[in-house]
Amino acid sequence: MEPDYQFTRHARERSAERSIPPFVAEAIIAYGHSREAGDGARKYSLAKGSMRELRQDAGSAFTNIINFYRRRNAYVVAVGDRIVTVAFASRPLFY
Repeated sequence: MEPDYQFTRHARERSAERSIPPFVAEAIIAYGHSREAGDGARKYSLAKGSMRELRQDAGSAFTNIINFYRRRNAYVVAVGDRIVTVAFASRPLFY
């Protein structure tokens, strides 16, 4: 996973409020698919293919933890090395 993402104050608040730990947000960025989110930001989310790659790299125990958040459609919005927010989508961003 890419190290040293900085959480903005807003992202820290939303992470705590929505119970999405920082390590989950970083795994979503490292293994997820992304798309343009406007103003130079990218939106990241995990898909089935992402989970296969994660399982190969991190093992099934870690992947099972992350899969809980994938099933709830967790996503991350980041600009460069700064995480702007984390949330749950009402439907999957990627399949």
